[in-house]
Amino acid sequence: MLTFDFLDARHGDCFLVRWDAEQDGQAPQDGRSPDGERVMLVDGGPAGVYRASLQGRLHRLTGPDGARARRGGQDRDGDPPAHDPPREGTPPHLDVVCLSHVDDDHAGGLVRLFRDMRQAQQDGEALPYEVDALWLNSVEELVDQRSPGLSASVHPLLERAAASEAAVTASYNQGRDIRDAAVALSLDGNAPFRGPLAEGAETTLHDLDVTVVAPDEGALAELAEKWHEARRRGDPEVISAAYADDSVPNLSSIVLLLRHADGTALLTGDARGDHVLAGLRALDLLDDAAPFHVDLLKLPHHGSERNVEPDFFERIRADHYVISADGVRHHHPGEDTLRWLVESRAPEDEYVVHLTNHIPFAEEALAELRADRAFEVDVRGPADQALVITMGDRP
Repeated sequence: MLTFDFLDARHGDCFLVRWDAEQDGQAPQDGRSPDGERVMLVDGGPAGVYRASLQGRLHRLTGPDGARARRGGQDRDGDPPAHDPPREGTPPHLDVVCLSHVDDDHAGGLVRLFRDMRQAQQDGEALPYEVDALWLNSVEELVDQRSPGLSASVHPLLERAAASEAAVTASYNQGRDIRDAAVALSLDGNAPFRGPLAEGAETTLHDLDVTVVAPDEGALAELAEKWHEARRRGDPEVISAAYADDSVPNLSSIVLLLRHADGTALLTGDARGDHVLAGLRALDLLDDAAPFHVDLLKLPHHGSERNVEPDFFERIRADHYVISADGVRHHHPGEDTLRWLVESRAPEDEYVVHLTNHIPFAEEALAELRADRAFEVDVRGPADQALVITMGDRP
């Protein structure tokens, strides 16, 4: 089983990846269910998402008896059965928390989650969650990977930018808060990668093969160049502008390719489409013979037309296309993005476009595009805590 729970992250991203793993004949430990279900949390949405939906969804991972939701123990929508929050001693267990990049619509909820963990730690209480690993990239580490020592020379300018520019302040503070919590909770270091997650890094996490597609070499070069320019000019405005136009968080965004016996997924964060394609080419996963196929593709940057071009969808095909957005704060997804997606597929192709929220302009655009085509549209219902997609389901 490979299942994705896309929560209502408003204009951001927040979702769980759940998969089966062999127990190697060992007895279940730490609240894990006998069937060996594992869990990854990717991003936390804006700050309010943690209390509104993420916290409750995490509590559904562990039953009152300490066992997690089991295969066959799902309701008709594929959700784990509802129950009371776990009692003391049986906190929800997360094998890994991955922050794709430090931007409020992805990091805000994780700041709250780790704040709860730190508060419990400081109060001498049991932690509300068991987390085995935390994956995140700091911009400074990525810059230094390309140009060792560069981040330290630009740090005073970054501090000045953070003191005066709201976009820099929010990202800087959230990144610092999560990194500080990681150190206090012994979660720093990006285990088992032991360094920044960049193109080509690989690991196997309990039968789930994880390959880092981006940030690719091109993204790292662009990121370092912005820091070089700031140092040459001695101007914090260079950094402020790079944060304001989203280029810093987008260039640093982690893109993961997940491969499991039951399915594959490409999780793109807010990365630019050209960097995703470049990463796939560098890994020999993309060629001219045929499009690269995954079971599930989470569209980059909530379906913004600024992050993709038509060839992105020509080169990558999926059975399930997921758009995490609400269309309120930003006009996401773009109508051009939807048109490029649909026009990249043959009229008889069967696939599903999933929306995590009701977005009238997007649904109207998709309704027009569906004429004489076989694809379907799936929208999370307002009463549903998550949009659940299980690999193996026919599109």
